[in-house]
Amino acid sequence: MRVSTPEFYQSSLSGLLNQQSTLNNLSQQLSTGNALIDPSSNPVAYAQTLNLSARIANLNQYQQSNNYAQQNLQLSSSTLQSVSTLITQVQQLAVQMNNGTVNGKDLRNAVTAMQGNLQQLVQLANTQDANGSYIFGGSESNRPPFQLQSNGSVQYLGDSAQKTLQIGPGLSVPSSQAGNAIFMNVPAGNGTFTVVPSGSNYSASSGASSGNVGTTTLGPGAVVDAKAANDFFVAQGGQLVVTISNGTSGLTYSVSSGVGSGMASSGIVASGTYTPGMSISVPSAGGASPMLSVSTAGEPAPGQSATFTLQPAGTQSIFQTFQNLIQALQAGSGSPGANTQRAQGISNALANLSQFQTTLLSTQATIGSELQQAQNVSNLNTNLLQQFQTTQGNLQDVSYPQVITQFQQSSTALQAAQKAFVQVQGLSLFQYI
Repeated sequence: MRVSTPEFYQSSLSGLLNQQSTLNNLSQQLSTGNALIDPSSNPVAYAQTLNLSARIANLNQYQQSNNYAQQNLQLSSSTLQSVSTLITQVQQLAVQMNNGTVNGKDLRNAVTAMQGNLQQLVQLANTQDANGSYIFGGSESNRPPFQLQSNGSVQYLGDSAQKTLQIGPGLSVPSSQAGNAIFMNVPAGNGTFTVVPSGSNYSASSGASSGNVGTTTLGPGAVVDAKAANDFFVAQGGQLVVTISNGTSGLTYSVSSGVGSGMASSGIVASGTYTPGMSISVPSAGGASPMLSVSTAGEPAPGQSATFTLQPAGTQSIFQTFQNLIQALQAGSGSPGANTQRAQGISNALANLSQFQTTLLSTQATIGSELQQAQNVSNLNTNLLQQFQTTQGNLQDVSYPQVITQFQQSSTALQAAQKAFVQVQGLSLFQYI
């Protein structure tokens, strides 16, 4: 076979260029550490690395959202723990003021302390995260959700929703809490019914009746038969009126049952001789077993009666409970009537504070569960990231000993090709004439 000089020349040049291309590719692999400089050299591996890069980017985004959600959940939990500590302090103060030995100065100091506690509670409820968002405003996180009014009441400006963040495929956790569910809609009394002193001069703000002359108070009450109590108070909207009298026949009590403020279909369901400190039991509709009981203290003045209404609990904000306690402490001291008024107001406030503590515990348990879920997903995402990065590294990271050996071999081959090409360029028949 005859090979012309141009063909021989072109073949040598092509070999030289191929060796240079190989050497350049190996040089780039050594400098970048990436074995897939030329996707065409390994299309399957290159496609796999692109897929892994997309999945790694998604996981990194999930991790960022997860970290932010965890920070907010931890902030919510720690803030509610501070609120719980504040409530405990308020309960202790209320117990200290619930006796007949306190004087006017003690009560004024307690009122000042409670006003400061109310402001502190509003501040805690308006806690902001690192980005300035209000964590208890629901989805309305750009403004303070709780506003303290001049009359001591607190208005909620947030909503009932929650902002959520996606921390994995199909997995989301809240990054904010609905403050109305925590602070505003707290079950009052014992959660089923509340004790409200009644009378012609009763003032809802004071929490006691100036018409109830004497020392009589009722405790928050206890539910004995939950089903019967719920049927009566919740389903029927029933009410009970407890009357304790100090008349010519001595100390007596009676309990009337009815529905609505007008006490339609009312009737005496329990009565008897009253002894201060006794518990009054109220039977269920069938009369076979007690539905509830309420503890008592004190007695009416001679010729007087003390009247209390047991009504469906409803809800009350913790801020209103603070305000009611302030008003109870402002009732004064010294006279039996003032002490009784203060004692009943404090008793009712303590019952509401206890209900709020229960709400706090339930909310903290929910937040703790959500935080645990976020942490578990974070650990899973971290493991997946490590696996994806390891797999991607195996596909695209160079084996330096292997590439260095190939580089040296290609360099030697290039030098040989260059020498051969120079010799081809020097070939001429005129050298042999």
